[in-house]
Amino acid sequence: MKKITYIIASMLILSLPLSAQSEVDALRFSREDLYGTARAMAMGGAFGALGGDLTGVNINPAGIAVYRSSEIVGTLNLSFEGSSVGNYDANNTKFNMDNLGFVGYFPLRNDVIPFINFGFSYNKLKSFNKSIDAVGVPGNSMLDYIADRSTGINPTDLYMGDDLPDPFKSQPWLSVLGYNSWLIDDHQDNEGYYYTPLNTGGAIGNEIKTRESGYIDNYDFTIGTTISNVLNLGLSLSIKDITYRLTSDFWEDYADGSYRLTNWLTTDGAGVSAKLGAIYRPVNELRIGISYHTPTYYALTETYEAEVEDDMAAYITDPDYVQDITNSRRFSNDYDMRTPGKLVASAATVLGNRFIVSVDYEMVDYSNMKLFTPSNSMDDSDWYEVDNEYISTDFRNTSTVKIGTEYRFTPKFYGRLGYAWMQNPYETVFKESGDAFIPNSNTVYRMEGDANYYTGGIGYRFNQNFFLDLAIVYKTQTDDLYPFPNLYSGNREELVIDANPFELENSSFRGLITLGYKF
Repeated sequence: MKKITYIIASMLILSLPLSAQSEVDALRFSREDLYGTARAMAMGGAFGALGGDLTGVNINPAGIAVYRSSEIVGTLNLSFEGSSVGNYDANNTKFNMDNLGFVGYFPLRNDVIPFINFGFSYNKLKSFNKSIDAVGVPGNSMLDYIADRSTGINPTDLYMGDDLPDPFKSQPWLSVLGYNSWLIDDHQDNEGYYYTPLNTGGAIGNEIKTRESGYIDNYDFTIGTTISNVLNLGLSLSIKDITYRLTSDFWEDYADGSYRLTNWLTTDGAGVSAKLGAIYRPVNELRIGISYHTPTYYALTETYEAEVEDDMAAYITDPDYVQDITNSRRFSNDYDMRTPGKLVASAATVLGNRFIVSVDYEMVDYSNMKLFTPSNSMDDSDWYEVDNEYISTDFRNTSTVKIGTEYRFTPKFYGRLGYAWMQNPYETVFKESGDAFIPNSNTVYRMEGDANYYTGGIGYRFNQNFFLDLAIVYKTQTDDLYPFPNLYSGNREELVIDANPFELENSSFRGLITLGYKF
């Protein structure tokens, strides 16, 4: 349950900066996907106890101590991303490099610590490339939502004019856009100002179209060694790079009119983190791994713009009304963010040098995400107090399970299969209610479901130096797509505004090829 009632939250929204981030933004940049080398992906990404592979090193840095030679490796990825809402489909096809790296093997001629290995690797952690098209019948109108969120604002503070201060610098953007597009009407009573939606008789249809692009890339600098060839230890220092682009359109249609709300968002930034890991081999047939990924601390810059194009003349009697486009112009905002840490426990058995079974279990507590005012900001106000309280109550500790097998048919030819399950990060009550806290005008968001990955592939060793691995990764996930959040009275006592979310079916297919050279 939320700790703050909707009425109190509405009051706090009015004090937030013009393009404040939210729990939706925090999750977008905290939840990773399943990426890696073709060998590791064919085995469902279950490589934390195996090592000897760039993905294994990315999961558990102690995996670098498994190498007994130097290696250069790279992976190419051809991906197909599909989204479906009813009969409406949207697809993306991309060709990318998923990882590239080098491991250096340096013998020390020491019985206790026989060598030390260094490595550098680039690994893709997440791709944002996605398109969504959805058409449906609304529950409540977005106008109901805008009117409700505008409660308490003096209409003179919303009016746009050449001789007035820019209202977008101090007021909620949806309220400014809705008021200046004639979509909401202002009133005043003994309790203050309130708003009602334009009298249209109700929306008869709505449509969502989003176009996303970008990535989260990770660069690891890793060092590791083994102690008596029984215990492997490793440490990685990581730099992460974020690029994100979004164009979001929301249309609402009426019997004699319509309007379109468009948002443009870009986010760029970088973060730092570290990883510690160990792999213990009590007997030759068994490997046990443990690793911890510290939270990543990001410094991010966002640019933001929104507009409403209205065609509602049939419902407006004011002679001053003119069909027009109300635009916010472009603004920028800096903020810091902390992702949750990750704990990975792994086990693998190697039987007869021919058959491998490997299992990874990952635990991430998304309630530990946090947004901050930039450390170099002159303003020491905690703009994100409300957002962080919602994060701590709306998200939970989640599990990811990865299982993989490999069988060596001949000394040169290998077959692999795998599966991975990634749990959704929401508290059950929050996911069922759909009332995300969104203080800006980009109200379209997804409540992500559990992700399932089905994987397989083959590997071939040409000789002692060159190798080739191929893999396929099929992912399915069902989300709830909201045009805007549901709104409740009190502590979720009664549904006041129903967004009527779409059911979004997601599927992706990736073909991977990894080439490597040992020396």
